[in-house]
Amino acid sequence: MEALIGGTPKQVLRAVLSTPITESLHQRADSDTGNAAKKEQGIGIVSFLTAFLVAVIIFAVQTLLFLLLRNKLARIFKPKTYLVPDRERTESPPSSIFGLGRTLFKLSDREVIQKCGLDAYFFLRYLKTLLVIFIPICVVVMPTLIPLNYVDGKGKDINIASDDEARNATGSVVGLDTLSWGNVQSVNTDRYTAHLILAILVIVWVCAVFFFELRVYIKVRQDYLTSAEHRLRASATTVLVSEIPGKWLSEEGLRGLFDVFPGGVRNVWLNRDLSLLLEKVNLRDKIHKKLEQAETDLIKAAKKAQLKMKKAEDKKNKKLSKQERAALDAEQDAQAQEMANSGQGLNAGDENRASRIGDDYSGLQEGIAQTENGQAPGKGLKVIGDPLAKVGHGLRGAFNKTSKDLNDELETTHGFVGLGLSRDPTAKSRVEELQNDRENGPRPSVAETLRTQTRTITPDSSKAVQSNEPQRPVGNTVRKLSDFDELYLKGETKFWQFWKPPTGGYASPVPQGQEATDYMASQEANKKTPWEKFKSSLPFMGKEEVKPVEYEIAHNAENIESEGGQPLWAKYLKEKNRPTHCLPLFGVQALPGLPLFSKKVDTIYWCREELARLNLEIEEDQKYPERYPLMSSAFIQFEHQVAAHMACQSTMHHVPKHMAPRVVEISPRDVVWDNMSLPWWQEWARTGVVVICIFAMVLLWAIPVAFTASLSQLDELIRQNEWLSFLKANPTITTVATAVAGVLPAILLSILLILVPIVLDFFAKFKGAKTGSQKTEFVQVFYFFFLFVQVFLIVSVASFFATSIDTLTANIQALQSVTAVLNLLATNLPKAANYFFSYMILQALSTSSGTLLQIGTLFVWFILARIVDSTARNKWTRNTKLNSVNWGTFFPVYTNFACIGIIYSVIAPLISIFAIITFSLLWVAHRYSMLYVTRFEKDTGGVLYPRAINQTFTGVYFMELCMAGLFFIVKDENDRNSCTPHGVIMLVVLFLTIWYQLLLNRSFSPLFRYLPITFEDEAVLRDEAFSRAQRRRFGLDSDSSAEDEEDEDAADPKSPRSEKSSSRLRSPVIGSDGDIEMEDIGRKKQGSRLRNPMRQVGNWAKGGGNQIRKITATDRKAIEYRRKQRQKDLEAQRAIGDALYGGMNDEIEDLTPDERDSLIRHAFKHAALRARRPTVWLPRDDLGISDDEIRRTQAFSSHIWISNEGTALDSKVRVVYGTNPPDFSEIDVINL
Repeated sequence: MEALIGGTPKQVLRAVLSTPITESLHQRADSDTGNAAKKEQGIGIVSFLTAFLVAVIIFAVQTLLFLLLRNKLARIFKPKTYLVPDRERTESPPSSIFGLGRTLFKLSDREVIQKCGLDAYFFLRYLKTLLVIFIPICVVVMPTLIPLNYVDGKGKDINIASDDEARNATGSVVGLDTLSWGNVQSVNTDRYTAHLILAILVIVWVCAVFFFELRVYIKVRQDYLTSAEHRLRASATTVLVSEIPGKWLSEEGLRGLFDVFPGGVRNVWLNRDLSLLLEKVNLRDKIHKKLEQAETDLIKAAKKAQLKMKKAEDKKNKKLSKQERAALDAEQDAQAQEMANSGQGLNAGDENRASRIGDDYSGLQEGIAQTENGQAPGKGLKVIGDPLAKVGHGLRGAFNKTSKDLNDELETTHGFVGLGLSRDPTAKSRVEELQNDRENGPRPSVAETLRTQTRTITPDSSKAVQSNEPQRPVGNTVRKLSDFDELYLKGETKFWQFWKPPTGGYASPVPQGQEATDYMASQEANKKTPWEKFKSSLPFMGKEEVKPVEYEIAHNAENIESEGGQPLWAKYLKEKNRPTHCLPLFGVQALPGLPLFSKKVDTIYWCREELARLNLEIEEDQKYPERYPLMSSAFIQFEHQVAAHMACQSTMHHVPKHMAPRVVEISPRDVVWDNMSLPWWQEWARTGVVVICIFAMVLLWAIPVAFTASLSQLDELIRQNEWLSFLKANPTITTVATAVAGVLPAILLSILLILVPIVLDFFAKFKGAKTGSQKTEFVQVFYFFFLFVQVFLIVSVASFFATSIDTLTANIQALQSVTAVLNLLATNLPKAANYFFSYMILQALSTSSGTLLQIGTLFVWFILARIVDSTARNKWTRNTKLNSVNWGTFFPVYTNFACIGIIYSVIAPLISIFAIITFSLLWVAHRYSMLYVTRFEKDTGGVLYPRAINQTFTGVYFMELCMAGLFFIVKDENDRNSCTPHGVIMLVVLFLTIWYQLLLNRSFSPLFRYLPITFEDEAVLRDEAFSRAQRRRFGLDSDSSAEDEEDEDAADPKSPRSEKSSSRLRSPVIGSDGDIEMEDIGRKKQGSRLRNPMRQVGNWAKGGGNQIRKITATDRKAIEYRRKQRQKDLEAQRAIGDALYGGMNDEIEDLTPDERDSLIRHAFKHAALRARRPTVWLPRDDLGISDDEIRRTQAFSSHIWISNEGTALDSKVRVVYGTNPPDFSEIDVINL
């Protein structure tokens, strides 16, 4: 205690670590991590095979269950065959086992890249590369070294009767150790020459394989990046530029700077600090989900109360038989299915209708709130709008074929009720609607439609589409200069001003544009003192504040509930039965609401008011992004891909750390907007803090692991800690404590291991990663470091990490020379070989079979989802959101396996056979999972692969160090170090390997991320070929054959409708004020391309994607092509996915060039500016409560979008749905 109070820091630490509980933790850590390897030392072949047999049984059971269930549970085991957009789908595998295996092996690598992306392909290739490494090692090294190690060795007893006695025998080598390095007798030390030669061969083979793999990686990546499909994306030509100085932070300034590159600049997006707006968006999403849940609970509670009343009434009159009850339930379920699939319902507050891209003018008119009449079961309702009319019509006839294909499956559709329904004979297809349009006369004119839509267009947005926009010069431009004296520095440099350049030098470069001039003038007029500059650079102190804005009242101030008459829910429920919740403490959203301390409110009324307010404020703020301060970063899109890669490799600014770093190949959905405004010095400081924290976490992680292990030793804990003696006082308490002690350690250890990637992901964001790919790369680096230290080093070198702090300190101080380090590795690593035999094979068997069976997914789908998913949106999300992979935590696990295998490939040759089994099983399991189960929405472009290869060199280095140490400690029969030359040779090989890796990376690293100039001409030719193919595909090529036109069912250009449509689309539409509201952008010249995407910020988010049609007209033939594609017979499809994604433009190449331009202009706007008003999606019921809630919500505020289209309640009062949510947009699916 004295040490704790007044001792030095070292004495305090020693006192803490000397307490009984801490000592037990360290002892347990040693026994459970370090001694895990010691326990396996000398294990017999029978004991090993017994443990291996148990793992094989588990593997066989899980694999058998997978084979039995995979054809029955398509949603679990092959969702990518139907539940993703067309471009990502794979053909359903054969039902037979041999057919499945043949399909897995025959599927081409190019198809894997197309369906899964480069990351998935290179991960599978990494596993295959490891097989390429270990199969020759197994064939050459094992047959050579195992006889040399075993014959005439120290021990020959592979199958020992008593492992413990044999292991305790001094100097004896037993069990599987007789096949490894340590079994060679001192009289046969000359045999170690074979180990040296084979070790060098292994190293040369590994280095050669890595050389060829990096060559292949560069070739595959270059082919992918220069493909015509990829070059269409905004990410291919867009560069993120960070740390832009204030005077260059203008569109004209950046254009003038970057137009030196080929083709010039296409778009510039200046980033603004919209964190306040983003907070509102996140809060709105939270409140929206809460309101959706509360409304659903109210409707379901009312329905249950009504059924309870009906049941009581039926009981008084006449009790129904089981058959009658089943028939009644079936009838109610059929009505619910019909209601959900009819696509009908109320839709109020729909201002951002989610529609498909590039519809014709009639589809454009349908996008405006259109009314159709429909009868719902039990109620005559007026349907307000139908945001997914086309999808809904297709859904009604989608499932005859589906039920035929999936009728043998046991899976639940989790609320989706399309299966088994026949097509509604009254439902009209999209083609039939168009035919009726021709017969019944034209719809309202395009001019009227556009006048209706342009009422909400801001002045800036309308300017963006006017034809008199000034043309920008093409090529490099320079600023205009009236006074040439401005080119030189003014003022004379004094003799003592050593920090200034000499007099007469050139002035600092000045950006183009009036904005830069105004900025420099304002900076000159408002010079800051050194203290003000320092203060402005501090976090939370130099941030420019956003001026407060007064908003309109978003809802009717009067109590709508009392004026609208008695609500329908009141017939079945009391006021106290309505959903309620407690507001957060002190109004802080991060704090929970506590009863008795927080105000209790009605959830529906409160959420309505808050949602209406946030919708109004967000949409108002989106119209005026200039209210928010600029961040020191921007996205710059070039006309040509080569220009983007040149810009990233050039020195852009004359001051260090300015306009850097620059990153290319960024997906808009992958941007981390919160880190865009971090200066470089903050990133460096944060990185330093993060690295220190990670090193501390890696070194101290044994403490919580030891704590979890100590919990299982209940008797030991009670003996050392008297205050726990009450656990033995009562037999019942003792039984419970023993049960908890048996389960709790495993649970806590699992949680600890799960926390590591989460903590690393948080560190990645905290340090300033600007994209998800950068976060993934950061996690890959440090997660591998963590696993290598914790899984390999601490287990192998366990005696080094002793039970007390004094011993650990002494061990660290003893490592004063290279010889000491080599002796440490040489003494400890061979002892752990058998442990890693078991570790690798058990991991391979359990991980591969677990990947196939997906126990976690089965648990979530069949148990957890039924408990937590109650709203239509929750069920839709669960059904359509597939498993994903975090590559940053995926690669390091298998890289660590590879390192372990390489390290022991010569020391314990038997490990190579286990490595082959491990990577073979994992390759098969993950190949199946990636092709049929996992969806990859984000992709780093394969950049993790070369890093994984470089991390695998760690295994090579440790093998060389360990073998050098082993050679140095070998003694012959005369007690002499007979293998010292061998050790020296291994050290030389070590240095040569380091030199080789440095040379390899120096040669290849420039091509790891960037494209060479030589590819540009070839890529342009591929673009031309792709463009011709696209024109033929859309029917735009005038040279298309009549046969192609007939196959595509092209419309007759002489038909009146075609001529009328063509004339409407190609001529400008004149509004009432005489301005041009819309024109055929496809016919505009190159110079008049829209250049300022920020002008349309507010209307883009509000339009929810319809802005494409508001600002562009598409070619009639392309529209005809897409209309035909969408109207393909859904009844011929195999699954629900065609009803949800059928005919959707899920790839950017599905769009015409003008549509792509229109979409790309908004690609890199801030996420807060692109956020759309969400729909409160309610289940429709036969009591009319849902309809009543929609009417009351609409009367309360017009700023809430609420709908019950495509939903219903079944006979068990469960929510069912038949369509996508009303606010679903295909824009969210397209990868830009």
